[in-house]
Amino acid sequence: MKIFFKIVILTIIAFTSLLLSQTQQQIEQFLKSKGVNSENDLKKLLAEENISETQAREIANYYGMNYDEFVSKYLKDVSIEPKKIEVNQIDYKKLNTTNDTVFAKPNVENIQNVNTSNLSETNKSLSDKKYFGYNLFENIPASFEPAEIGPIDPGYLIGPGDILRLSVWGATEFQYQLEVDAQGNIFIPTAGQVFVSGTSYETLQKKLTIYLSKFYEGLMSDPPTTFLDVSLTKLRPIRIFVTGEVKNPGGYNISSFATVFNALYAVGGPLVTGSLREIKVIRNNKVITTVDLYDYLLKGQLINDVRLQNNDMVFIPPRKKSVSINGEVFRPAIYELKESENLQKLIEYCGGLKSSAYIKRIQIKRVRPFNLRTDDPYDIEYLDIDLSKVLNKESDYQLYNDDEITVFPIIDKEVNFVSIEGAVYFPGKYDIKSNKTLSELIKKAGGLLPETYYGKADIIRTKLDESKVFISIDLLDLMSNPSEKDLELQPRDNIKIYSIYDLVDKKNVSISGYVKNPITLPYADSLTLYDLVFRAGGLQDPFFRGKAFLQRADLIRFNPDGVTTRIIPFNLEDVLKDRSFDMKLEPGDRVLVYKADVEKVLDKFVTIEGEVKSPGKYILSTGMTPMDLILQAGGFTEEALRTEVYVNRVNESGYSGNRISESFKVELPLLLDRDSKSSEKFILKHKDIVVVRKNPEYENQRIVRIEGEVILPGVYALEKKSETLYELLKKAGGPTEEAFLYGTVFNRGNQRLVVNAEELWNDYDEELDVFLKSGDVISIPKKPNSILVTGEVNNPGLYKYTPGLSVKDYIDFAGGETDSSNYILYTKANGETKKVGFGFFSSNPTVYDGSVINVIKKAPEPPSETTFDVGATIKDVLSVIVSAVTIIVLAKQL
Repeated sequence: MKIFFKIVILTIIAFTSLLLSQTQQQIEQFLKSKGVNSENDLKKLLAEENISETQAREIANYYGMNYDEFVSKYLKDVSIEPKKIEVNQIDYKKLNTTNDTVFAKPNVENIQNVNTSNLSETNKSLSDKKYFGYNLFENIPASFEPAEIGPIDPGYLIGPGDILRLSVWGATEFQYQLEVDAQGNIFIPTAGQVFVSGTSYETLQKKLTIYLSKFYEGLMSDPPTTFLDVSLTKLRPIRIFVTGEVKNPGGYNISSFATVFNALYAVGGPLVTGSLREIKVIRNNKVITTVDLYDYLLKGQLINDVRLQNNDMVFIPPRKKSVSINGEVFRPAIYELKESENLQKLIEYCGGLKSSAYIKRIQIKRVRPFNLRTDDPYDIEYLDIDLSKVLNKESDYQLYNDDEITVFPIIDKEVNFVSIEGAVYFPGKYDIKSNKTLSELIKKAGGLLPETYYGKADIIRTKLDESKVFISIDLLDLMSNPSEKDLELQPRDNIKIYSIYDLVDKKNVSISGYVKNPITLPYADSLTLYDLVFRAGGLQDPFFRGKAFLQRADLIRFNPDGVTTRIIPFNLEDVLKDRSFDMKLEPGDRVLVYKADVEKVLDKFVTIEGEVKSPGKYILSTGMTPMDLILQAGGFTEEALRTEVYVNRVNESGYSGNRISESFKVELPLLLDRDSKSSEKFILKHKDIVVVRKNPEYENQRIVRIEGEVILPGVYALEKKSETLYELLKKAGGPTEEAFLYGTVFNRGNQRLVVNAEELWNDYDEELDVFLKSGDVISIPKKPNSILVTGEVNNPGLYKYTPGLSVKDYIDFAGGETDSSNYILYTKANGETKKVGFGFFSSNPTVYDGSVINVIKKAPEPPSETTFDVGATIKDVLSVIVSAVTIIVLAKQL
């Protein structure tokens, strides 16, 4: 597989080299036609085409050429120093098609992984920032393409390339699509040629009406009987020029209905060095409009987006004042400001401030403008500004180019609150301004709960340095005299009001076990054992009670030490029937009710295995017989022995000695009738295992297939266990006249079984016969009359079979073995394979029809160093491919 991939790569290189030579010839012819004979001539040509030397190197790299080698080869005066430019991936989808094809300039901004070590640190930092608005032109939606046709200016002058639709109806009817030719004429099939170039759209219909009235009088009669209408179906494209800070400046042919916005999309939009705020449209050397794209980006308005005319120029000047803003704003980015715009406009452009912004201080990092610089060598300064006045429109703050503004967040720290928890109705945080004292906070929290512990409350106070102070107060004293004992709170105070249950565990009683609703109840003085059992439910139901162990239940009670417990057993049935057996509960009591299976087994089961449809465990019913169990298990399978089953049983009291269980053979009735008298009833017991064995006389049908050259090919079912291949051939009517019995392929379990079907059929040698198994597939091919010679020979392929020839005769037919040949594998058509050597004393067997002769290659010796022989690899791969194709052809013939 590795060799295959190498060959593919080499093939691609070969084709690339061919294309490269063609490209070099085109460039050589082009340079000759342009009179370029030296480096200086080349530089002048590149300057005329608005292509830098760096871009020229990238173009050469794209075509697979080294720029310096190219110049050295084709130009006389060479003085260019080599420069290393690595280009891994270039997007050449957008090329300026106005220039010659050879020097088409690629979209250099889309080049990735370029060695930019010569870029300045300033450019690197700018490239990392996000410029607002330029991503508008990254993907060009179809909705921004100009319409093919639309409202036409009445003053529009007809010219070559326009397409008119002329419709005449009334006394005469016809309609034509007419294109204005290069001379300005249209040709009307019924009226001849008419000159229309330079005619305004407004007067075109009148002109054609006057002209056609010579042929159709109804156009000028009073009243008219023939009517005429002319419209423009397609306008000729106009040519505009886009210059300035764009990716591909130059001339473009665009729709006559295109606007400034359409033109910008056509050229991919401005570069990040170009302005979005002052895009100019120049017509006849005058600026007719200025477009500000911020109106569209921020307000959704296309102001001054005029429709362009022929020879209009769209000029994108350099960016104006660039200011970046980040931090707590909705759209952090680098924005372009006009000279009159400052901090107020920047806040508006970035979408405003987030609610988390701190407006008392923002920071501006500024590189001092040239006119403000002093002798101080440090020209970067940091300025802190109060933004609140700017937001209130009280003042503005002047910004300069490359200012970087940071809006900081407010302190994410809660301070102006107090909190209360514990035995109050509404615990939580409260504003300290309206809850300055502890009594006010308790009142705001809904007051104290009834279980409040008045002996103590705690205040945990957090100081400015984050250290804690613990203050303990007498809550009863405070609530009794709040005017004198009240305590003033401080921010972040946490008040803890205790409950009596915080100090003393709540006393409960519980019941669990075999009851419907295990519960835990608060202790009450009058609560009795019967009350708790009755509350748990279920034991009043006779069916449910029948599965409970009534002779004993347990009451678990704490000893006087409060730590250890003791068990008090009681008769559950007596408590339920006679209230005199009832007893009073104490705090912490727990009652356990047991299920009846603690004394005896209630959930009894039996198991059935073997030839039934649903083997497994089943509930044992009273008087259940093996036949009852078989019916519950879905009945017998097809392979089941239906006359008897085997039951394995264990003794409840166990066995002495080595025995662990015993087995019984139980005869079954012929009919599924549990009252049949054909055998005595056998009653199953708990944990019995019933096994239904397979019928030893039952056999599934065995299917074999014979295909190919027999009289009756197809699927056959075996009639006996010992059926053979010879018998199958007789069932199939024997071989046809074209059958090649010696090449019979006998497949068993995806492996080939070697047989000699020819000798078996013709001479019937019983030792050659084969017993058939289910799934065997026998294929008898047609006579191939050919021999395949493959591997390490000079001309591998198929050769006509000639009786009596040997293995080496056919190798000679194939041009002899190669120098790398080792030995021969001779495979007969029936699958027998023999190894043949090349030595003087080696065997040379006679070849039979349909055989394969494969000359095996010598194993390569381990090389002293890693090398790659391209020629040998190609030869090996071609040899393998030819051999594979030949084998496929032979297989089809077989």
